[in-house]
Amino acid sequence: MNIIRVIPHLTLIFLFMFLSCETMPYNRSHKKIKLIFPVNVNQWSLVKPVPDRYDAETLFDYIDGNAEVYRSLGVQEVWAYRWTNPQQVEIFMDIFDMGDSASAYGAYHHDIRDQKDIGLGVESEGMNNSLAFWKDRYFVSIVGMGDSPALSQTVIELGKIIDRQIPKKGKPPEITQILPERGQVKSHIHYFKNYDLLKVHYFITDENILELGQGEEGILVRYFLPDLDERFQIIIVRYKNEKKASIVSRKFKNLLDISLQGTDGKDKSEKFGFNSIVIHSFKEYLILVTDWKIKDTANMYLREIEQRIKR
Repeated sequence: MNIIRVIPHLTLIFLFMFLSCETMPYNRSHKKIKLIFPVNVNQWSLVKPVPDRYDAETLFDYIDGNAEVYRSLGVQEVWAYRWTNPQQVEIFMDIFDMGDSASAYGAYHHDIRDQKDIGLGVESEGMNNSLAFWKDRYFVSIVGMGDSPALSQTVIELGKIIDRQIPKKGKPPEITQILPERGQVKSHIHYFKNYDLLKVHYFITDENILELGQGEEGILVRYFLPDLDERFQIIIVRYKNEKKASIVSRKFKNLLDISLQGTDGKDKSEKFGFNSIVIHSFKEYLILVTDWKIKDTANMYLREIEQRIKR
């Protein structure tokens, strides 16, 4: 249960205004949101009422390692809050404005673990004393530095406070609608907007053979079919037009043929990051199915993807 300090009415209004946070006016069509926090949430209070702010250029100063992931997805701004209690147990709260719902989805799916859904935002995950969720254009990460029921409860309560103040729900990227559902490994669904981010999760080859450009997007999903003992990946890229999808498909096939000339195929995995692959273009989409054992499995999934595209 929240414990909120009782203070005079006018002072409370002023304090709530002081604790509010607005987005920067970089996008006039986007309505600013305000985040308002109570003075205390259980025993935890904000270390300072105004969050530290980072943009795409300064994010490296705050996040060491994963900053490039958020940058590649188009992060606009990050608000970093820190909470503490009398025992100096800290909670770190980071709110990423990713620019649009698709990028917020991508930020969330970059590193999830198939843990319990807390029921916040569009998708959420709670693990020990941490929480992550996405809603509208925002990705939220809350991490408690300790282990106690009170800490876990407070982390979830902070997530609920934020969730209530983001008015729009948002939707996953449209490209996810053409993914076959059977066998999806939910913790390995990765959205990307450039080749470097794809390579973080799955290596195809050093060369940017997919030729991802501005405004183009892709999705990588791992599948597991225990009844067939099949584990494979599907990569789908949506280009601006059908012509480019066809050209990239043809170039990829040619590169594969040339690279394997004069070999028995055993060193394919040394030149590329896969053991088997089907390369196929359909309309503005390039579809790759990799690492299957039975080619009929790959062909079956290709047919289903085509049918979903036609809908």
